[in-house]
Amino acid sequence: MGEWRADGVVWWSACCFSKMKLISWNVQGLGGLEKRRDVSQLVREKSPFILCIQESKCAMFDDLLCKSIWGDVNVGYSFQPSLGASSGLVTLWNSSEVEVWSTTSFDHVLMITGRFLKSNEQFAVFNIYAPCDVSRQHTL
Repeated sequence: MGEWRADGVVWWSACCFSKMKLISWNVQGLGGLEKRRDVSQLVREKSPFILCIQESKCAMFDDLLCKSIWGDVNVGYSFQPSLGASSGLVTLWNSSEVEVWSTTSFDHVLMITGRFLKSNEQFAVFNIYAPCDVSRQHTL
């Protein structure tokens, strides 16, 4: 497995016969049109299989917002709403590359499990947002 960083985004590649393209980004709010455009541009440029967004600050996330970010109909997503003006997790995936079997939401954690369609490899991805409050971080 490998990790590299570019433009403040963490990229991971998986071992074995396939490559997994995963982006994890603390966007610090998806409420503004400019930020949604930035995320959408990143998706168009990098074509990730899975996109993990932290600190969306969205109380609601629907199909329209999902497709406006992903730019394609081949998208699935899981969502954990924000708590007030902070947190909020969104995990999106390319449904032509990834089959997601389940999504599970815990405090500050959004997990998806499934398989890559081309290689049949199974995976679990954890999208985590650690709160700034140190005492709350210890509960993670």
